[in-house]
Amino acid sequence: MAQKRRRQSGISWELIGIVAVLGVFVVGILFWVAQGGSSSAAVAPPEEIALQPAPDITLEHGMTEDGRPYVGKADAPVTVMEFADFQCPHCRDFSQIDAKAIKTDYVAKGIVKLVWVNFPFLGDESIQAARAATCAGEQGKFWEMHDWLFANQAAASNSGGFARARLEEMATGIGLDAEAFGACLDDSATAERVKADRQFGDENGVDSTPSFMIGDTMLKGATVQSLRDAIDAAAQSGS
Repeated sequence: MAQKRRRQSGISWELIGIVAVLGVFVVGILFWVAQGGSSSAAVAPPEEIALQPAPDITLEHGMTEDGRPYVGKADAPVTVMEFADFQCPHCRDFSQIDAKAIKTDYVAKGIVKLVWVNFPFLGDESIQAARAATCAGEQGKFWEMHDWLFANQAAASNSGGFARARLEEMATGIGLDAEAFGACLDDSATAERVKADRQFGDENGVDSTPSFMIGDTMLKGATVQSLRDAIDAAAQSGS
């Protein structure tokens, strides 16, 4: 009889131990879910804005009739539309490296008009950055904001790199009127302009950035050489 009681007592302690372990496991799962289901640490945004020199805007520049910024002659024979997202690393690389060659060899020579089209598809901060660039354009400084946004791209999308406060700091850095900039960011008309750009890209089959449209030709993930080839073909055909 005493041996039976000892066995029952031993089983009870074993059950208690199992329940305790399961309890710890469940608490750990709940904590993991509460933290967003990821064990990786959140990426902190840069603490300081990377100051940028004014871009080379000795090239002719302006706005198209539908309100999109461009560089080049308004009547250049070839129009290249660049669909891009300010959080896209490939777009940043094109802007900081490859675009310079295109501007030197084609835009400056009056062959190409390079038009920017917002295609914010990487999340909310992409939309906010597109609005910020649009608002800078309202004060005649789209290309300055364009360069500062790419220079301050965060290591991870939507991690605070283009938070409102940082966008306002960039606006101040390029000399925008802060009150007008803030009002523009909050204006529903600005949101509609960015939305219209995105819809225009969707309608033309854009699904990655940067993409380029030259006449009826759409180039996705284009190399500089493929872009040059398409521009040369368009210039020869007169389109």
